[in-house]
Amino acid sequence: SKGVIVACGDYQNDEEMLHYYQPDMTNFEPKQTNKTGDGHKMVVWAGGKIEDLAHTKMLHDFDAGPASMCDMPFLAVKMDGTRFVNETVEMSLMNCYLRSKEDSGHYCQVFDSNYMEAAAEWPGKLVDPEGLKVYMPEEDVEREGVFEGQINTFKADTLEELADKLEITDKAAFVDSVKRYNELVAAGKDEDFGKPANYLVPVDTPPFYGIHRHVRMSAICSGVDVNAKHECLTPEGEVIENLYAIGNCSGHFYGGIDYPLTVFGLSLGRCYTEGYVIGRMVAEK
Repeated sequence: SKGVIVACGDYQNDEEMLHYYQPDMTNFEPKQTNKTGDGHKMVVWAGGKIEDLAHTKMLHDFDAGPASMCDMPFLAVKMDGTRFVNETVEMSLMNCYLRSKEDSGHYCQVFDSNYMEAAAEWPGKLVDPEGLKVYMPEEDVEREGVFEGQINTFKADTLEELADKLEITDKAAFVDSVKRYNELVAAGKDEDFGKPANYLVPVDTPPFYGIHRHVRMSAICSGVDVNAKHECLTPEGEVIENLYAIGNCSGHFYGGIDYPLTVFGLSLGRCYTEGYVIGRMVAEK
């Protein structure tokens, strides 16, 4: 009787909405189900307005290998074997390089048997070779707590064999990419993509490791126009009395097209906090 609070989540599973408001996401798979933008639509039907274009998207590539290593700047190649990025680019921006239908969010991280020492000072958390086994389909180990989709890490004695296991389409291009990368490491300067020298480590000591990463949508973090009290607004900016939107149904929180990963749990924290604050505010009316 005091108000309606819309908290129905995002719209990643409504393809028409997704491709209209987030055309860059056309070739990325959703992580979740039943997020069909029902809350957005109900607010619009009640006279509200979805916030303008440039909606914020959240993408993660936790879906293979240990999550703690996904943001570490190991050599990265596309599925055609070519290097494509300065690997210090944070995970939240990696999608910008993998939007094509051919890529569809897929790429591989590559490192060699010296990775524990070579990357010891890097940000992130390394998992040792024994710990990696739970993510490797060729290992006969207990996999408690590991999703099937995460079991996509491989080890090989040659680069050609590793390319086969990772399903890289052009083995020769992959071998050439590693050779070129090692040349840049030896020179101490990444003339191709500008990765800082302290993250340049060779890939030359077998066994070689590769993680087949897959960037997918975690959430679309944009919604309808609201004011500071999360009251829904008309296209003219007028308040729709007693109608509120929170979480991924509400807009104007992030101010950019890519969800920032600099504050861990920002999306969940936002949703919990808005639910608590707006719930109390409405109850006290």
